[in-house]
Amino acid sequence: MEANGFFMSSQAYPGDRLGLLGSPDDVDAERVTPVLFRVATPEQARDYAGSWCGHKVPSIENRLVPFARTGGDGSHAAFWLDDTGNRHIVHLGSEGQACLLGRTPLDFLRLLAIGYEELSGDCLDVPKKPPRVSGRNAAYRAWLTHRYAITIPDNAAEILGQPPAVLAETSNDPFWRWVREMQGD
Repeated sequence: MEANGFFMSSQAYPGDRLGLLGSPDDVDAERVTPVLFRVATPEQARDYAGSWCGHKVPSIENRLVPFARTGGDGSHAAFWLDDTGNRHIVHLGSEGQACLLGRTPLDFLRLLAIGYEELSGDCLDVPKKPPRVSGRNAAYRAWLTHRYAITIPDNAAEILGQPPAVLAETSNDPFWRWVREMQGD
């Protein structure tokens, strides 16, 4: 993003720039997934995480920090520090969906490269289904595969398995369980 100048000005936070997977023109032409990267300030993280977890977690802004808007619906990707001190990248959906976005940061980067319209929606709801439009995120995908000598799967299920549904009553997903515990069911 930095090397290519893939930024646009933030309307919500004047003076801030939002990182993109391509140029603003690429976003407008739907050649890239419109993920908007911007790490929340500690105060913003506290407010956002508090809306999900209440005030049960002291210094929540150090445990759950949104860093990318992943859907037009208000969904976000966030950094999460679990109870044992391990770091993860997680999804916080506008409708209450919560799940891990892979086992490693590289899994998250690979997930972005698949080219879904958004990381919320079909990517998480029907992860075995490939994106509706092929070829999205082509430049990012080429950079990622070259830089890390990895492959990009055809669909999200190859990275995520089956994420818990919004109305799931149980899940093996550790982030889903943590959020539900913080919410007190």
